[in-house]
Amino acid sequence: MIPRVPVLVILLFVPVLLEADVTLSGSSSYYTQYATDRAEWTRIPEEFWRWRFNPVLNVCGIPVVASVFVSSEESMDRQSMNRVYISSSPSASSREESVLSFISTIGIGSFNPVFSRLTLNAADISGGNLALQPGNLYLAVAGGRNRRAVEPDGNDPGAYGRDLYAVQAGLGSPFGSHLHLIFLNGRDRYGSIAEDSTFRITPSRNMVASLDWGAVFGGGILRFEGEVAGSMYTRDTRSPDVDTDMVPQWLIDLTGINVSSGYGWALDLSAMARFSENLLSLSFSRVDPGYESMGAPYLRNDRMRVEAGGDRYFMNRKLFAGLFYRWDRDNLMDTSDNTFTGNSFGARAGMYFPGFPSLTVSYSPSSVESEDTSGTGVRTSTFSVSAGYRSEIFGLESNSSLAVTVHDNSIGSGSGDYSMVSGVMRETVSLDYPLVLSGCLSARRSRMDLEEEWSWTGDLRGTWYPSEELSLTLGGYYSRGESDRRMGVVSSGGFPVLDWLTMDLYAQYASYASESEDDGDVFTGGAGLTVVW
Repeated sequence: MIPRVPVLVILLFVPVLLEADVTLSGSSSYYTQYATDRAEWTRIPEEFWRWRFNPVLNVCGIPVVASVFVSSEESMDRQSMNRVYISSSPSASSREESVLSFISTIGIGSFNPVFSRLTLNAADISGGNLALQPGNLYLAVAGGRNRRAVEPDGNDPGAYGRDLYAVQAGLGSPFGSHLHLIFLNGRDRYGSIAEDSTFRITPSRNMVASLDWGAVFGGGILRFEGEVAGSMYTRDTRSPDVDTDMVPQWLIDLTGINVSSGYGWALDLSAMARFSENLLSLSFSRVDPGYESMGAPYLRNDRMRVEAGGDRYFMNRKLFAGLFYRWDRDNLMDTSDNTFTGNSFGARAGMYFPGFPSLTVSYSPSSVESEDTSGTGVRTSTFSVSAGYRSEIFGLESNSSLAVTVHDNSIGSGSGDYSMVSGVMRETVSLDYPLVLSGCLSARRSRMDLEEEWSWTGDLRGTWYPSEELSLTLGGYYSRGESDRRMGVVSSGGFPVLDWLTMDLYAQYASYASESEDDGDVFTGGAGLTVVW
């Protein structure tokens, strides 16, 4: 049954759209692929389809953009792969001093909002978001489902459904000088999955508050940014409450604090100066072991870091040189038996003179020391050099590149030392036919203790463009290691059917052999349609 509210809204807007200046553009594509077997080196299923839909509706100069992705690979046993997001930026239109000009962004669907590094930073949310900027004031809200419920299955403990909401308010745009307060509240939905008697997972709750600021001077010549945040993380919302004699009851009711709750703080500071042909940067960050944010899934806690860097350009940016230094330390509260301290620095330089090969060289040694009874230390160094050259050979345009990397990793105990040397050479030649030939050769030698292993890879492809709309590609590849071998032939093409319709075809034959796995052959075929209007 179709919901009544959306239908009513659409009916109310139909007369307005009929009278308004409305244009519709965009694209849509559908692709399906089938393989005779599942290759050992890939997780792609033998058969799947994917549909993308990207319309842009422009109403009186206000763009409304939709992004839809649907795939047969969607599974209720993991987090959602399908995504739908509809957004608009009315302030981008020419309506100055109107209500619409205050709306920076409005959207609904699946998105990854960014408020700050320590609070809401690229977390998956299925819900809505709104950002308003009337004058020098700023207000942004975002929230919805952060994680859907996944039932436990065997060794998989599953996941509770989780909701996440955040508010950012203050003065100034987040991209310029600003002073913002940010609040985040995340909570697992208790009862969203069948309870597991082993308690491998528990329903959690998280509250975060931060002060985020930035100052920009001289049109971006100087930039200072910083954020200080505190969090409360309750690992099990079912745990007993704390003693009410020590904590006010109103605070318990507001935060849900109990005996499993923990607290932490974090600080992030950075400064950057860009003047003439110089770029200098300095940053400091500290994230306590008790700091947690459900909105920042990639943030590592129990770490302190200092970074500094500088780049200098010469001769109208034809020459450049740069330096950086980084210091890391964990176990900030001595809660672990081991403490790791890392030091790394590096230098890079390059040149780009027209008519001559470009060249870039970099060297970055680092060390990690362990403060425990073993006193283990790890020394790492990476040296790389890359060169590129664009030239004409017999009237044909040629692009050549070569890159060599030397990596060495040694452990103080002497066992487990690792080293690697790799080289990659690429060549692309454009013929007048018109035909573009591209080839790649790479070799790698790796050594673990006294065991040495070599691997080689070769790839050659040609693409023919009989017209601007039509392209045909045919190529092959071969790779071989000490214990495996893989080879194959690949072909693809884009064929215009109509002015607004294109067909894409893909085929691959692969043969592989391995000492540790069964040998096999896989044929893969795919086809797709793309509509542009």
